[in-house]
Amino acid sequence: MRLRSILWACLAGLALAALLHSGALVFATLAASALAALVVGARRRLFVAVTFERTLSRRVVDWGGELEIAMSITNAKLLPLVWMRVHDEWPHGLEPQGFALSPMTHLGRQAFVQTVSVRWYERLRRRYRVRCTERGLHRFGPIELEAGDPFGIAGMDRVLEAPAEISVLPKVLRIPGFQQFLGHPLMEETVTHSLAHDPTALRGIRPYRPGDSMRAINWRATARTGELQTNEFDPTSLAAVRLLLDVRSLQKAWEGIDPELMELLCVVTASLASAFAERGFGVGLASNAMLSRDWGAVDVPAEQGALPEVLETLAQMRSFSARDFGYVLAEELADAGSRADCVVVTAALRPGERAYVARLRAERPTRVVHVGAPHAEEAPLVDLVVPRDFDWRASDALPFVV
Repeated sequence: MRLRSILWACLAGLALAALLHSGALVFATLAASALAALVVGARRRLFVAVTFERTLSRRVVDWGGELEIAMSITNAKLLPLVWMRVHDEWPHGLEPQGFALSPMTHLGRQAFVQTVSVRWYERLRRRYRVRCTERGLHRFGPIELEAGDPFGIAGMDRVLEAPAEISVLPKVLRIPGFQQFLGHPLMEETVTHSLAHDPTALRGIRPYRPGDSMRAINWRATARTGELQTNEFDPTSLAAVRLLLDVRSLQKAWEGIDPELMELLCVVTASLASAFAERGFGVGLASNAMLSRDWGAVDVPAEQGALPEVLETLAQMRSFSARDFGYVLAEELADAGSRADCVVVTAALRPGERAYVARLRAERPTRVVHVGAPHAEEAPLVDLVVPRDFDWRASDALPFVV
């Protein structure tokens, strides 16, 4: 309703009152017009000088960890918000601590719904804690706000995008007897070419060679000589390990996907990466997985300090593969400059991939971890097995069957 319409209705009521010579009708017309004008004016200003903020305490959360979500509503005007309903879309996999969330028809979504009252010039803050129990890149929003006028007659809606994301890392489990799992040569040993250099052990400066890291270039020496010069460091005694993850969990693509098996594959890979990093290894990751917001190949170099990137990459993996795992193995074999040991994590070694794995084992120290019992054709290439029915959610240790 517009103010002009209210004015015309008021004039019509007054004209009718004059014809009927009714004082009561004049009073009723003026009162109704004044109330309608107040409602329209208040409705237009409901969301004026009103701000809503949702902030997350962390961007990256461990599996099973708690996240604090803070909401702030500010009403910086004289007109109060008698009631305001907040409807915020939250991702699935968040367990509320001390409050309730409403299920939504959208796949993988749930709603935070609450009604509040905000007085004039008041700032309202509330904090909520949730437990994160589902790996992935999760998005919040949009937010729908609905507020009513002080007379409770009409309301008004407002939609805020308010995008926010969190990455929930895969669960990391202990690996009992990990030293026995390593064995030789997946162990600390002095190497002539290492991906993990000691930045304090500068040996000297030499001309740049293809394949040298750009971070190792000595720009002062380059400016002095006119040619690229590279810092040369003494190799460390720490080995590096590349985890090669195959997310195609079934033998044939047309058989579909198994989301639960995908989660177990990520848990195994994350647990191995953390165990290697704790013992001083540089860790890297390559996979045929699709990421939530990146269509490029998954390739994290095996370096010291790369564990957070490896875990966050695992968090963003989806249950679909972007390419055959054979391409990942072929690229690893083609990287002649790599001296990293390899750990293959898979649930199905297909015929073409078995040949690549055999070549990789012949050229470089390689272990194969198979999730689920391997077939007879796969068994000769498999070193360790993780039971497919392993309940990783209720356990704190990862079992390996040799």
